[in-house]
Formats: sequence, structure tokens, C-alpha cells
Amino acid sequence: MNHVLRTFLTLLFATSALFFSGCAAKRGEVALQVPTAKAETTPSNGKQIYINSVVDKRVFEVKPSEPNIPSLDPSEPQSDDIKARAVARKRNGYGMAMGDIVLNTNQTVNSVIKDSLKEAFSGNGYQVIDTKDQITPQTYIADIQILKFWSWMNPGAFAITLNCEIETNVNVKKEGDPKSHSLHVKAADSFQMGTESNYIEIMQKALQQYIAEAKAEIK
Repeated sequence: MNHVLRTFLTLLFATSALFFSGCAAKRGEVALQVPTAKAETTPSNGKQIYINSVVDKRVFEVKPSEPNIPSLDPSEPQSDDIKARAVARKRNGYGMAMGDIVLNTNQTVNSVIKDSLKEAFSGNGYQVIDTKDQITPQTYIADIQILKFWSWMNPGAFAITLNCEIETNVNVKKEGDPKSHSLHVKAADSFQMGTESNYIEIMQKALQQYIAEAKAEIK
């Protein structure tokens, strides 16, 4: 019986490895949609805010010891532009790193975080301004550092787990009133396949959590 079970598991993992190798070997491009609240008027809190800067502080490694550390497929281009758009690394059924996933050319990790925070600020009643010439002495100024924005896969015998982790430092200040907020969320769910659509689903889930966290923390 043990021999039959071992044979079955060997075939199962071999089949999984072949499947995931086929779908994970190449770089993929995806587009994320920042979650928005239902179309309803949010009462103004009387405050105005301007997002001054968004800086990507993520560190990429060539052969990371853990899958939650950003890395890129060494057979693909490694430019700063690609790193600014990189959001995930695909893996085969054994957990070996394969191709990666980047945002399409219309998006970067910076732009996704900026749009997510705009949604959070607006949801809390802030007037979000887009140009510096609108700034007044009463305007709150936000500077953001992105420490983590990454998705990865953990293999399993009968299902895989896709994860997405986002962590940022958000510094909000007005004259004489500086405040720092650390925002950290992680989404995880089980899937049968590591398709790009499933990666999108888990990233959208994490963004939804991130917006909720920002709304709770930054009043």
C-alpha cells in the first residue's frame, strides 16, 4: 500500500511540475484595478491633502532564500523600469522560481499605491489635490515609502497558496503637525493553478485590505 501511495504522489508532483513549468516559464504582464467604493458622496472632513512623493524602497535579490523576497527571471531584462513594474515571481510545482509577473506599461507599483491612497484619503473625506500650486499652509503633505509589494506562490500536494504582501510608511504633515503611519497587510488564498488571473485576484484582495487599513489609520 505504501508503495502504491508513493507512486501516486510521485506522479502527482511530476504532473504538477510539468503543468506549472508550462504556465510559469515566461514573463507575464498584468493590469491591476484599484478597488473603489460605491458611487456615493463622502462627507468632507474639511481637510486637503497632497501626495508629494512615492518612493519604491523594495530590494530585489538574484536568488532569494524565501519566495516573499522580490526577484526577477534572470533570462529576462532587469532594468529599473522593469523593477518598478515587477509584482510577482512564478514558481513550478516544486516551488522553484520560474518566470515573473510585471504590471503593464501604463502602471508601476508607485502608481498603484498612489491611486490606492487617493481612494483611501477620498473615502475619509479629504480633498485630494493633484498640483503643487493648490497647496496652502493648511494642506497636509504625504510622502510614501514602499517597503513591500510582492506576490508569491507556496506549493502544496492538492492546492497552492498565493500570497500578496504590502507594506508602506506614510508620512503626513502639516505645519507643526507631522505624523507617521506604518501600513502592512497580507492576503493569502488557495488555488488549483498559478495563473496570472489568480495572481491578479490575490493582489486585488491585498489592495482592498490596504485601502481599508489606510482609511482606519489616517483620519
